[in-house]
Amino acid sequence: MSAYLTLGVGFFGTTIAANSDESTVRELGTAALRVFLDCDYGCDMTFIRGEIPYINYIRDRLDAQVHVMVTRERSASGREYTLMFYGFETFSGLDQQLRYYTSDTDTDDERRRGFTRLLKLGLVPYVLQTPAGESLKVSYLAESTETPRLTSLGAQPTDDPWNYWVFRSEVRGQVDRQERRDDTDVRGSFYASRTTENWRLGMGTSHSRMERNFEFDSGSTLKDVSRRSNLSAWGIKSLGEHWGIGLGARGERSSYRNLDRAARVAGALEYNLYPYSQYAERSLTFGYFAGATQLNYETQTILGELEEFRADQGLFIEYDLEQRWGDIGVDIKASHFLDDMDLYRISIKGDVDYRIVRGLDINFWAEASRVRDQIYLAAGGTTDEEVLLGRRALDTEFETKVGLSLKYTFGSIYNNAVNNRLSGASFTRLF
Repeated sequence: MSAYLTLGVGFFGTTIAANSDESTVRELGTAALRVFLDCDYGCDMTFIRGEIPYINYIRDRLDAQVHVMVTRERSASGREYTLMFYGFETFSGLDQQLRYYTSDTDTDDERRRGFTRLLKLGLVPYVLQTPAGESLKVSYLAESTETPRLTSLGAQPTDDPWNYWVFRSEVRGQVDRQERRDDTDVRGSFYASRTTENWRLGMGTSHSRMERNFEFDSGSTLKDVSRRSNLSAWGIKSLGEHWGIGLGARGERSSYRNLDRAARVAGALEYNLYPYSQYAERSLTFGYFAGATQLNYETQTILGELEEFRADQGLFIEYDLEQRWGDIGVDIKASHFLDDMDLYRISIKGDVDYRIVRGLDINFWAEASRVRDQIYLAAGGTTDEEVLLGRRALDTEFETKVGLSLKYTFGSIYNNAVNNRLSGASFTRLF
């Protein structure tokens, strides 16, 4: 029997507490539930082990009785965590799915406590069938401020004074100084967005300025300044469980791409072979986009232009799969300018993370692009200084990136102990 659940605040708010100390947990030994927590990011394992000490944390899923796979997606004003529980051995067929929503205003401690509370809830059906089940207690936290936001219970815009609008702003500055070099980096951004089941709306702007100063042995100096600014707006409409359509606009200035100013308007249509409600687990999308761009350059381009208008179109395919054995992601995109088919770009990138056998994992990633659309390159080429400092985009007809990681772990299957002594110390460092 499989049970796929979404829990909501007010419908079910509980906490699970173990009425046992560490000595009792040690007495459970191998009889404690064996759990493989498959979480690549957003999980504070030290905190989780301390809060849930009545299970055995397993290094490999093949040794586990319960595999908990965690995925994370961006939501309207925070993130959505999906916890998928898969039972094995005596728990085979006992599967469930829970969701937890965080807010951008939450602290890291609030996020980890809410996530851990939901993890406790999900483990209850399994722990109850182990000796530790006799020591569990359920408490209802009706008035607790710590009750996690698991999902919305159908709130309407009239219930929200902000009408689902979320605003994010950031101002950041950093200064690095050495005797013969100093870097100053200043950035600022502001974004507003509104996300519902039917619409995703947004607008925003960001600006950055980076200055670098160098002093050479000869006494000469070099000053490098790079700037980038952009302004964007978009609207995405849901068309059922498989379709989406969008329209957007963007303005940009970039010294790296020789853009004094550029403005673009584009539209796109997307089809997902799987329902969007399954996006955290799998998706296969096919899309088409078309747009028009007005370009004004800082200096004359290799095509002899100081300004020009270009229309373009393209296709894309994206495949993402999250499974117990690992995950796969593949993106393919092709585009060209409408007035010149010889000016095009084709790119493909993929990532595979696969658990081959117990303890043996392989991760492979690759990216390749055929580049024939760099119409913004400056006619005078680039100086050695610009190349070394990465100040300008370089002329190229291809871009590639390939990587491989092979990891093998063996030994004890248990991963329960928590010991943070000298965890932040670097006393073995040479310099």
